[in-house]
Amino acid sequence: YDAFNALVGGHVLSGKPVTVISPSASGKSVVDLTLSTFGSEDRTNIFRSIISSWIPVASPAVLRVREKNEHVFSIFQSMGIPVLAINGKKDAMGKKVTDKLVHTAGAIPVELKGGHPCYLDSPNEFVDSVLSFLYGEKDQS
Repeated sequence: YDAFNALVGGHVLSGKPVTVISPSASGKSVVDLTLSTFGSEDRTNIFRSIISSWIPVASPAVLRVREKNEHVFSIFQSMGIPVLAINGKKDAMGKKVTDKLVHTAGAIPVELKGGHPCYLDSPNEFVDSVLSFLYGEKDQS
């Protein structure tokens, strides 16, 4: 939260919640924020003030959350924060991440041609998927 506020103070961000796109290991930041937020009303309000939607791309940190703690991902559904989980067809680990988020966070699944870095293997399809997701959000508000 301090980093977010510093970016707002430095006029890098507007202060409005952002869409976080987190390819691979960078997904750990959102997973850690989710784990630290769950169960605390004050922290849930902070979470909501930072994140408007999440687009994890085969983020292995999702799989490191133990089964007994998977319920933390329900915070996305309960707060109306949409999740677009993307993986490459040749990425078995990424497929597991997508499946887990579909079942625990209500994520919308997208599978693109390619492997783990599907955003590099299928850049046009990746951008189209992200834009469709984001424009779809705007249409719902």
